[in-house]
Amino acid sequence: MSAVDRLICHVLPKAYLMALVADGRLAELQIVRRDKPSRVENVFLGRLERVMPDLDAAFVDIGIGRSGFLRAEDRAGIDGWPLPGAPVLVQVRNDGEGDKGPRLSMNIAVTGRYLVYHPVGAGVNFSRRIEGESERDRLRGHVEDLLDGGIVLRTAAAGAAPDVLKADAARLTERWERIRRLALDLEPPADFSARMPSERDPVARMLRDHGSTLEEVILDDRAMARSLQDEMDRLGEKSRVRWHNGSMPAFEIDDVAGQIDTALADRIVLESGVELLFEPGETLCAIDVDSAAAAGRQGRAPRRPVEINLEAAPTIAQQLRLRNIAGAVVIDFVNMRSAYDRDKVQASLAEVLAEDPVPTQIYGFTRLGHFELTRARRGPTLAAQLEALEKSDD
Repeated sequence: MSAVDRLICHVLPKAYLMALVADGRLAELQIVRRDKPSRVENVFLGRLERVMPDLDAAFVDIGIGRSGFLRAEDRAGIDGWPLPGAPVLVQVRNDGEGDKGPRLSMNIAVTGRYLVYHPVGAGVNFSRRIEGESERDRLRGHVEDLLDGGIVLRTAAAGAAPDVLKADAARLTERWERIRRLALDLEPPADFSARMPSERDPVARMLRDHGSTLEEVILDDRAMARSLQDEMDRLGEKSRVRWHNGSMPAFEIDDVAGQIDTALADRIVLESGVELLFEPGETLCAIDVDSAAAAGRQGRAPRRPVEINLEAAPTIAQQLRLRNIAGAVVIDFVNMRSAYDRDKVQASLAEVLAEDPVPTQIYGFTRLGHFELTRARRGPTLAAQLEALEKSDD
């Protein structure tokens, strides 16, 4: 699957449903609850509650009813931390689940289209997808003096002109200075996003993160479309925003609705008749590649195991991201005797997984012939999110 080229946003009374589409295939569905919004990336002026040396961690009150958890690894160690009651500037890395509060960091990241600025960091780092030492050297030469702190060049920065990088750095500097000024004026706990509305717009964030490849942004809310277009005009970017007011629902475009239904099913039938069976669990997801149904189709010549697995691998990778499956994943491919064939299947799977923004660790084929990988946890599965949204309407 190639990089996403279309964003389709369906606005509901209680949520934004944002579909990222690549070549007509649904790559990711992000659900942002308007009644329970995510706080990831939000910056807070918190109040230190308890320092726990045994855990090298502390709890911080950020004013949401549950204390945030701050590890010492986000600082130079537990020694020298301020005393309980002191203000502390933190950013949410992961939303809490259940009774658990959010995971916090003191290494604030101010994210732009091309750069991520870490004011308390140092050095220049690169997205893993920016390859080639010559391009890295070129980019480093253009940005290392633009910001006082740490800089990460995002994937979109590859090939970017110097003036574009300089403009992005200027916007990040402006946002960071505003955060610093607010920190001097506010009493903890305080949420800076409430005072910086542009930081809360989920569609604007999505455009920021994927704007380098998006050719079209479709929204079925006229006011949001107009607001987003105004923001693009302010940034001097070409118009790609379209208000969808047609007779069919927005999610009928590219059959997004149908692809969501497929992502909620335990069984997917591929074009050849091969079936993928998904058996999700709390800590492990098993996926079986079943070629029996395809073998019985009339007029089809027998297919080699590697051909069947090469057809299945890209869809499996796509579904892991779309379903937001986390933890251990075991795939039972059709058995292949050739190491060369196994390497081809692994390479095909890895190619699509490389487009996934959530880190994935591939372990490969086991001695029993199963394929193992792990995918980092980034919130609930797609099924759990849609179920929670449906229950909120009851």
